[in-house]
Amino acid sequence: MRKIIAIGGEPGTGKTTLVRKFMEPLTWEAVEPVKLVSAMYCKEKDLYVLGKYEEGETFAGTDRLSMAVQPAVKEFVESTTSNILFEGDRVFNQSFLEFLSEQPNTELDIIFLVAEPDTLRARYADRGSDQSEVFLKGRKTKYENLLTNFTLMPYTMKFLNENEHDQDVVFKFISKLY
Repeated sequence: MRKIIAIGGEPGTGKTTLVRKFMEPLTWEAVEPVKLVSAMYCKEKDLYVLGKYEEGETFAGTDRLSMAVQPAVKEFVESTTSNILFEGDRVFNQSFLEFLSEQPNTELDIIFLVAEPDTLRARYADRGSDQSEVFLKGRKTKYENLLTNFTLMPYTMKFLNENEHDQDVVFKFISKLY
C-alpha cells in the first residue's frame, strides 16, 4: 500500500525546512512525471516529493509550481502506485485532500504544522517575507477551516513546530512512515 503525506500550515510554520531535512540524507533525481508537475524522486523509497527544491530558494515545494497544477497532480496521483510527499499551499486544499482520502490502496497522513504568532513574525522577518497581512490572515483561516473538516479529521495530525526539538518530533514521525 502506498503512503501519501501532505504537510500544511500557515506560512512560516517550517514546512519547507522540514521537508529539506527529510530529503537531505537521501539520493534524489529531479523529474517531471506529468506535464506541470515537477518533483524529486527517491528510488530507494519509491517516493516522489512534489514541487521544486532549488538550492537557496526560500519558497520551495508545491508553492513553486503553476497555479494551474492541481488537475495535473490529480492525474499523476491516479497513475502511480509510488509513495508521495508534498508541502505547500498550491495543492494543500480541501478538494485535493478529500480527493486523496478517496484513493484506493492509499494510506493518507495529513500533517498540520503550527507555531505561535511571535515565532511566525520572527520567521517572516528572518526570511525577509513580503507577504501581506491580508494574505497571511487568509492562510490562517484556510488552515483553521481544514482542521474542522469532518472528512479529513481521521487522517489529520497537528504538530507544534516552534524549535529544533519540535521539528525532530515531526521528522521522526515522517521517517517512520517511509
